[in-house]
Amino acid sequence: MIKKILTLFVLCFFLPFNSVLSDSKILSPEEYVTYIAQDTLNVLGNNNKSNDEKVANITDIFLSNLAVREISLFVLGPYRRNLDSGQKTKYINLIKRFVSEIYSIRLASFPSGDLSILSSTDNGRSGIIVKTLIQFSNEPSPTKIDWRLIKKQDGDFKIFDIRVVGIWMAQEQRSTFTSFLSKNNGNIDKLMYRLEEQLNK
Repeated sequence: MIKKILTLFVLCFFLPFNSVLSDSKILSPEEYVTYIAQDTLNVLGNNNKSNDEKVANITDIFLSNLAVREISLFVLGPYRRNLDSGQKTKYINLIKRFVSEIYSIRLASFPSGDLSILSSTDNGRSGIIVKTLIQFSNEPSPTKIDWRLIKKQDGDFKIFDIRVVGIWMAQEQRSTFTSFLSKNNGNIDKLMYRLEEQLNK
């Protein structure tokens, strides 16, 4: 189950919003995480939706709530300096596709569940950590999941990272990407080609 949960939350790297989420500035960090997580779980548990509808709903959640640009650049580590403006646009679009075409499809097969908020800590520039428990419907024990939020200049929250069973997903992806780039002379084009290969399988 741990391997399945890691796959569920990697990156990730992420229903249309409830009306209250259309202005996240009115929400606390705990409320923000509750709406996103529970709406995702509700999609998974909705037997009236087809698998394609679930994938589309989950993709909307991911792309609307993840800090995609910030995460995309973070996972490159120091190699982000190698990006020119043309590569940056292509690369960020590839990350968006990676989320929607791979992880949304995998997530759509998971069971529903219920979320409980444990605590919230504002760590300043390092972000806000919201600690939660998710009780999946087919598991006897709940799973601890921590959410790192950043607050944008307009006051909106975005999800920057998620920690499952002690592993921060964006940091794990950063290790994977920087390891690949270190073996390929920091060539961003080779990384993008690798991502495209995975997307086209």
